[in-house]
This record gives sequence, structure tokens and C-alpha cells, in this order.
Amino acid sequence: MEHNRIGKYQIVKTLGEGSFGKVKLAYHTATGQRVALKMIDRKTLAKSDMQGRIEREISYLRLLNHPHIIKLYDVIKSKEEIIMVIEYAGKELFEYIVQNGKMKDDQARRFFQQIIAAVEYCHSHKIVHRDLKPENLLLDDQLNIKIADFGLSNIMSDGNFLKTSCGSPNYAAPEVISGKLYAGPEVDVWSCGVILYVMLCGRLPFDDELIPALFKKISNGVYTLPHDLSSGAKNLLTRMLVVNPLNRITIHEIMEDEWFKVGFPEYLKPGQLDHKEICESDIDEDTVLALSTAMGFSKDEIIEAIKNGRCNETEEIFDSYELMLQNKPLINELKKQRQEEPPKPEEDWRTIPAQYQPQQASSSSTIAILPSSLPQIHKAYMSQMYPNLNITPTSTKKSKTRWHFGIRSRSYPLDVMGEIYRALQNLGAEWQRPSEEELWTIKVRWNYRGANMKMQIQLFQLEVNNYLVDFKFDGWEKEIGTDGSFGVYPFLHLSTRLIMELAVNSQG
Repeated sequence: MEHNRIGKYQIVKTLGEGSFGKVKLAYHTATGQRVALKMIDRKTLAKSDMQGRIEREISYLRLLNHPHIIKLYDVIKSKEEIIMVIEYAGKELFEYIVQNGKMKDDQARRFFQQIIAAVEYCHSHKIVHRDLKPENLLLDDQLNIKIADFGLSNIMSDGNFLKTSCGSPNYAAPEVISGKLYAGPEVDVWSCGVILYVMLCGRLPFDDELIPALFKKISNGVYTLPHDLSSGAKNLLTRMLVVNPLNRITIHEIMEDEWFKVGFPEYLKPGQLDHKEICESDIDEDTVLALSTAMGFSKDEIIEAIKNGRCNETEEIFDSYELMLQNKPLINELKKQRQEEPPKPEEDWRTIPAQYQPQQASSSSTIAILPSSLPQIHKAYMSQMYPNLNITPTSTKKSKTRWHFGIRSRSYPLDVMGEIYRALQNLGAEWQRPSEEELWTIKVRWNYRGANMKMQIQLFQLEVNNYLVDFKFDGWEKEIGTDGSFGVYPFLHLSTRLIMELAVNSQG
């Protein structure tokens, strides 16, 4: 047994070892609480493309607080290692299924309810997991689900799924393996459907030794349902494992399904975890003022929304308050926005020459940004900052929300790419010359306060004459000696500047 000690944690033994470090079982010396120490070697990390994945997992786990999502207690950083102190859950759902075989409805439903409740919670915080599978679903001593491994969230792009998913595409949705459609919340629904199938049937719905044959089965939605499945389970599975993501059941529709609702615990209902009495004296005034600047609401409106909690009318304000409270440096940035224009790019940023030259600059832009690309949450702020934009607000009619992390356009694809390159050039960004295979992907480097942030911009086709421009954070180019700590604000700030530049051009 190892007797090492890290801070207030006494190491008991090594649980596992991977290419980036080790996972050790430890306990808190004062309370005796067991924890898992995820120890990541900085040198190994620096030689890989996983830096962004680790940063993403840390930031997401800090944000999320749900009984069925693994908790991040602490992050310990040294020159040699990054150590994540996380909740200890000693079993995997995968191992449980292998040892016990297929489950009865009641047992599978209990696990499934916990999974869906946790996924709904993630989606309510605008986080899509994208790598849900039994290996990432841990079990505690009471056999409660704990979703882990958020490193793949927002990291998928064409051509690298097999690499980032560790060669396990059996749970991937058809749109992910084809790369034709944008991967959003509907991807998690498909994966949850595969997981439910595995729990009830004891085998995978889509399986083949040959990857091309496996992909064909997934793309065509070819699977069989055992005769001994209950009618309720069959009905739910056939609504989840639908190839077209637009026709696939949503998380909220799953939670209204009759089979799903049997014995559903009260504490798992949406909103129960976030409902608490908030006194006005507890509300952070600086955060309220920053929200007022960013969203265009009055101070009284924001305070009232925070006190109401996460309900339909005030959910956007409440979520923004919670997020901003977790990232205090963002407040100071927003305070300056009414006083300062975005800084002009410095000449020394442009060490990489622009590789794209538009054919001719026209008086009007050819890219058309749809109203859904400019959420209502930013409408007042955008109108104040750019009164000549004449932004069309989203319809006041209540409709089903469709999430797109990026902007949508009906313009010709080459025109869209041309306008993006022009906007990047105006903002002082740099990019790599694309290959023929990556014509619709732009790898961008952007200077933010002396550090270079990397971003990938990719054009996807949603349907005929309807395209999505997706922004993905791709890590930082760091100088030796930096501690590797960056908040989410720089990526959001620079993405907003790019969207605003495109919006200005589209109205020109």
C-alpha cells in the first residue's frame, strides 16, 4: 500500500493508469471521506491535443451540481501535475451489466431515470455530453448513477470521432458518424436509447466486427427488439433510436413517457434541484449590474428573476446569474463594455499571413444570418451597441426550442465561408491554409491579452439550403511557466465579436 500524501488527502492505492497519468483512491484526512485523485502529467499533456479536453472537463464539473453527476471537489496544480479531486464511485454500469446480465423493467428504469434526469440538468445548463456510454456511467456504493468524463463535450468534429471516443462508436448517433449534421442534445438522446437497450436486452442494438458494416447499421437504424420486452419499453426505444434527429424524441418528451414516469422520484423532477429561497440580501450586486449591462434588463427585473429561480419566464436570467457568479473575472470585463470599444488588433498578431483573398468586396454582404442566430437574451444589448443593425427579434410565439451553438445561414456555402474569412481578417485573427479535405473547416488563432487562443470554425449542412456555422474552442498556445488557467469568457467574448462582425456585414 502506498503511503503518499497530497495536501489534505492520504493516498490508499492506485485504481488505474492511462496514457496521461494515474487515478488513485484517497481519503480526506480530516473527514475520512473517500475521493478519487485524477493525476494528469503536464509534460505528457503538453505533447498531446488533450489540453482543451482537460480544461473543459474541469470547467464543466465545477459548474454542474447534481446527485447523479460526478462531483469535482478540488483542483490541485503543480509544475508537474494537474490533480482533479473527484467524487469516488467504485463501479461502472458496464461492469454491472457484464456481471448481472439484462435487467428487469423496474431495475433498468431506476438507472434510466437517474441518467435522463442528469442529462436534462446538463442540457438546461447548455452542456451536451456527447460521449454517454456505460463505461462513463459510474455507480456508487448504493448503486446510484454518477455520470463522468465530460472531456469530450463540445470537442467533436468531422473525422476525429474514433480518436476522441477511444474507438467505441457503438453508442454514437447516425449524424455523428456521418458528419453531415450538427451534433447537439439529440445526440445524447440517441446514446441514452442505446444504453436503455443494453440494460434491457443485455447486448448492443448495433454491433459488428467491421467498422464500415457497423456504421451502415447505425446509419440505417437497423436493429431488432426481443419479443420479451414490455410494450412500454419497446415504444420508448423506437422513439429514441430514430435516425433522423429532427424526428427523434426529446429529453422532455422522454420524461413525459408513461413507461418512464412509473415510480419517478420527486427529487429528480426538473427544477427541484435548483429551487431554493433566495433573499435579496444574498444576491451579488456586482453580478446584477454586469447582467444589466450585458442583457439590457433593469436591476429590479434581474433581482426579481433571480428570486423566482429557474422558471420558464426567467430561466435565461437565472442561468446567466449562476454562470457569471462562478466566473467573477467576467464581471469586470462586462463593466467596461459600455465605456470601451473592442481593442483593435495589434500588428504583431498577424505573424501568419491571411490565406484567403475574397474575389471582390461588394457593397452588401452575401451572408444572411437567420433571426434564431441572435438569441433574445442579447437583443437589447445588441440594439444599444449597434442601433443601425435593425435586428429582427425572435418570434413572440412560443415554440419548441432548437439549440444551435453557432449561427445559421441560407446563403451559398462558398459565400458564407468568404464572409467568415473577411470578418476574421477585420478582427485581426489568423488562420491556417485549409486543405481540400477540410475546405469547410477554418483553424483560427486569436490573440487575447498576450495569449493565443485556438478555435475551429466549421460549416455544416442542416438541410437543403440551410447551413450552420459552428464555433469550437480548441485550446491555448501557452508560454512556458503559465499555470494553464483560463476561464470560458475569452472564447465567448471572441465568438461574440465574430458574430457581431458578421451581423454588421449582413446589414451593410
